[in-house]
Amino acid sequence: MDPHDYRHLVWGPTTAYDDPAALRGDKIACDSRYRSIVWQLNDMFEKLIQQHDNDFVADFDLLLKRMAEHIGCENSYMGMVGFPQTVQHHLHHQFIYGKTAELRQRFSRHLEVVPEDLGYLRLLWLVHIQWYDRAFEAFLAC
Repeated sequence: MDPHDYRHLVWGPTTAYDDPAALRGDKIACDSRYRSIVWQLNDMFEKLIQQHDNDFVADFDLLLKRMAEHIGCENSYMGMVGFPQTVQHHLHHQFIYGKTAELRQRFSRHLEVVPEDLGYLRLLWLVHIQWYDRAFEAFLAC
């Protein structure tokens, strides 16, 4: 698939999590940790398209650190309030973190990584936010 087509269809600012103006709206509950993770993935995607020989291990280390902080806080909050879907939510966190760590290992071993691999991670986060985090927000609002 042509990278331009891929960016246009999947990577462009198609959600409120990508559009800074939309983040100011009342309908979206999104914090800086989400933006930090998604925007870093966007940045890594652009770097990969422009410079295929770039070393992304440090970028992945920072991404994994940000993810661990986000996941740790959110898991703690769910436990404090007795969220009934904590196990499923936590398992999805583990899945996303594991996929990210696997991709980091591929980079560190200099195995081929394509932009769609980063797009997949980004999509996992957007699905997580839309599905799992919205359910948690709804629970907190009741």
